[in-house]
Amino acid sequence: MNRKKNKSVGNIFAILLIIVAILPILIMLVSSYTNTYNLLINRISLSRKDAVEAALSNRAELRKQANQALSGLASQKVFKSTSFDMNKIKESIATAEKENRTIKNAIFSDLNGNYVANSSSLKGNYDPTVRPWFKGAVKKGTGVYWAKPTLSSTGDGYVTTVSEVIKNSKGQKGVLSFNVSYGIVQSGIKHVGVGRTGNVMLVSNGGVVVASKNSKLIGKSIKNTLLYKTVMNSKKRSGSVIPRGDSKVQSVYFDKGSSDSLTFAVSQVKKVELNQELGALIQNTIIISLIMIVVIIILSIVITRIIKQIFEILKEYFEKTGKGEFEIIQVEKLKEKKILGISRKMVQPNESGNELQVLSSNFNKMVNSIADLVTKVQAESSNVYDKSDELLSLAKQTSTATEEVAKATTGVAKVTSVQAQDTEKSVEQVQNLSQIVQELRGSVLQATDKSGKAAKLNEENIAISKHVNDNWNNELGQMRTLSKSMGELNNNVKNINKIIGVINGISQQTNLLALNASIEAASAGEAGKGFSVVASEIRKLSEQTKDSTHEIEKIIGIITEQSDVMVGQTGKSLEGGEKQAELIGRAIESSNEVYSINKDVVQTIQSIEVASGDLEKIQDEVLKNLESISASTEENAAGTEEVSANSEEVLATMEELTLTVADLQKGSKKLKDNLKEQFKIIKK
Repeated sequence: MNRKKNKSVGNIFAILLIIVAILPILIMLVSSYTNTYNLLINRISLSRKDAVEAALSNRAELRKQANQALSGLASQKVFKSTSFDMNKIKESIATAEKENRTIKNAIFSDLNGNYVANSSSLKGNYDPTVRPWFKGAVKKGTGVYWAKPTLSSTGDGYVTTVSEVIKNSKGQKGVLSFNVSYGIVQSGIKHVGVGRTGNVMLVSNGGVVVASKNSKLIGKSIKNTLLYKTVMNSKKRSGSVIPRGDSKVQSVYFDKGSSDSLTFAVSQVKKVELNQELGALIQNTIIISLIMIVVIIILSIVITRIIKQIFEILKEYFEKTGKGEFEIIQVEKLKEKKILGISRKMVQPNESGNELQVLSSNFNKMVNSIADLVTKVQAESSNVYDKSDELLSLAKQTSTATEEVAKATTGVAKVTSVQAQDTEKSVEQVQNLSQIVQELRGSVLQATDKSGKAAKLNEENIAISKHVNDNWNNELGQMRTLSKSMGELNNNVKNINKIIGVINGISQQTNLLALNASIEAASAGEAGKGFSVVASEIRKLSEQTKDSTHEIEKIIGIITEQSDVMVGQTGKSLEGGEKQAELIGRAIESSNEVYSINKDVVQTIQSIEVASGDLEKIQDEVLKNLESISASTEENAAGTEEVSANSEEVLATMEELTLTVADLQKGSKKLKDNLKEQFKIIKK
């Protein structure tokens, strides 16, 4: 039978190493490609923006020069006189064209269409008043008017016409204009770099290219292109847009300028702009990756060989251990093997080394432990052999003891029968006790119910007594208030007597004064008659007052006596009420004590109820236990008979045990011999 080839983990390690090495390279390639791509995109974006700004800067310079030229020409005296002298104006504009290269084909025309021009190419039926530059300037009124770009008459580029309304000293108006070539813008953007394949253009709002880095596009219309449509449809005045279907590389940067601008600048590169840089990057990365892969494969082969050698060493020692040869890993024997030095070093036993060295150290500990265990088992096998002889002697002694047990079992059977009868009587007595406990529990339950009702009535009585006590205290308070009021009334009545005394004194003095007045009136004769009558009336009133005060004194005396009696009676009623309140308080205290005692009685009855319940449970358990004991006793009686019968079987079993012990003696001897032959302990 052919032996199967063992599988090795070395190949797996090699594959894993290659994968682990290639994965970072791929990630680095993707990351480098992405970063380079983004950097190139940013560079192109800046290049496009710079190109557009350069075109706009040249356009601004063109406008500046044109405005300065027009302003300088319009400020000449020939345009400020009382009338427009066409001949002098023609000379002036001819001189201006020679001196300023910005001015081309200058024309001046009054509002009637009379004009002068330096150019001889104008036809005889030329009417300036129908020209856009004329109409635009007149419509604008003041300031410079810029007409839409048009192809120059010579066909060598695009021009735009600037014009302005001129007014002389008498208020006469005319329009001065000349052409400005976009050649300045063209020369400015011709050498502007826009990547390697890019272009920058100055385009009219109508879609005609008026200036371009690629001069072949000048004069061409891009109105129907996606570039033009995308830029014009954008709501932004400046920024980047990507035409539909184009890549990010072909993003367009534009600047429309102000809302009245006639042109806008736009810049774009071709789709292949980044092919050269990205191709070089990919090529270099692939070369580096191949070199790294070759290095990794070589390292993987070396590492795989080291791993295989390490596992071969460990495999050799584990196989020996499996066969019963306990040999530890020793540095001296490792040096004898034809393996790499690093492989030898990796499996040297070392508790503080790397994982493999720790594994080797633990393997040595395991081998030493197993060797010690085998030695002990060998020693114990000899001990088992010796003990088997002793066990044989014990088996014989056990047979003798079993005969004695059989005799004792017969006596136990008799005693068990008597015990079963006594247990039956105990069961009957406990059943009677159970009936008595149940009656006691019923009585306790009735007492608990009645005590609860009594406690409830007592609690209601206490509540009513407290309510009566509260009402009586309120009445007692009112009586105290009444007693105090009666005392104050008695004092007030006594004060009235004092006031009456004062009134009597005043009446007596009034009577004396009236008497004296009568005497004086009589001595006065006829003149004192009227006064005498008055004095007589006063004396009568004084007598009446005296009589009235005597009557009031009598009534006040009677009221005083009655008031004193009422004050005394009120005081006695108050004292009686206080005694009554004290008695009610004592009654409430007594009711509370009765209620407290009643609660204690209820709790005691409840405790008795619980205790009776526990007693009933205990009785039930005792009854169950006695019944169980009775049944067990009967079973014991039957069991003793079985024990007696089984004693003979035990004797037979002991004979068999003796034979088994003899076999055990033989087996222990064989185990002892096998342990010595099977396991070999290789010493250092």
